[in-house]
Amino acid sequence: MIEAITGWIKNIVLLVLFASFLELLLPTSSMQRFIRVIIGLFITLAILNPILDIIQNRWSPEQIPALSTNTANTQNVLKQANQVAGDRDQMALNTYKKELARQLRATITAIEGIADAQVAVELEDTQAGKLTGKVKSVTVYVKPGINSDSRMVAPIVIGQQSSNETSDLKPQLKRKIANTLYELYQISNEQLTIARLH
Repeated sequence: MIEAITGWIKNIVLLVLFASFLELLLPTSSMQRFIRVIIGLFITLAILNPILDIIQNRWSPEQIPALSTNTANTQNVLKQANQVAGDRDQMALNTYKKELARQLRATITAIEGIADAQVAVELEDTQAGKLTGKVKSVTVYVKPGINSDSRMVAPIVIGQQSSNETSDLKPQLKRKIANTLYELYQISNEQLTIARLH
């Protein structure tokens, strides 16, 4: 391919030099205009010669990489592109899950009576190769307590367990969490599991 381009450029340069030399030899006359037109046509033909060769199929596809239809390379490129797209989609889903869990945790810890929370989000499987991003289930682990910055420390009695640690979550607190998540994120009770964080 490089040799063909080099030869084409050499032909154009030689033709232009020959035309310049021929002009110097000709006397100034009315014939000079016609000769310039003829030489211009030859130069134009030399410039367009590779395009005419491509149109007349004198060059094989291997000589012109842009026209090549190498199916092995094409299949390999398509396979790699699909793999990159799949990896990108998986990264997007993982980022979406982490961000949603972070937002849910921030919302839950803003509810009065909750000191801390951990959230696990599970998404539905993809349908027909398309990512849905639909929430399948949300598991919330809640630690009841005071959630303000000015937390007061309860007095500690040795030999007595705190009633906060032994009891299960109050139904009112579970209902408050479920209602908040439904109102803000449309997460239904069927998708939601609330447990105590130990």
